[in-house]
Amino acid sequence: MDKLEHYRDCIQEVLTKHGSAQLQHSEVDNELIFDTIRDRYQWMRIGWNGLHRVYHIVMHFDIRDGKIWIQQNMTDVNIAEELVDMGVPKEDIVLGLHPPYKRPYTGYGVA
Repeated sequence: MDKLEHYRDCIQEVLTKHGSAQLQHSEVDNELIFDTIRDRYQWMRIGWNGLHRVYHIVMHFDIRDGKIWIQQNMTDVNIAEELVDMGVPKEDIVLGLHPPYKRPYTGYGVA
């Protein structure tokens, strides 16, 4: 398996693992979006909580220039470490949710 396919599989596995849990509110659904053409991957919550609209991204990954970019993580899960445990080198993970000036100090990749 080449590197790009491995990274796609890792991201989809992480999103499926964490995005498959049942929610307390039956009118809110988890939706997993896998765009393997453009390498964009998201876990979203969509629906209604009473009179309040729920529409937000829980996790968002991109693959750019051979690196996995973590664009959003609204959970307590350390998804970067999960990716490392799956065989993704730290230098190929960019914490895009941190500003560029902080990334060199994270121990992960920079772009």
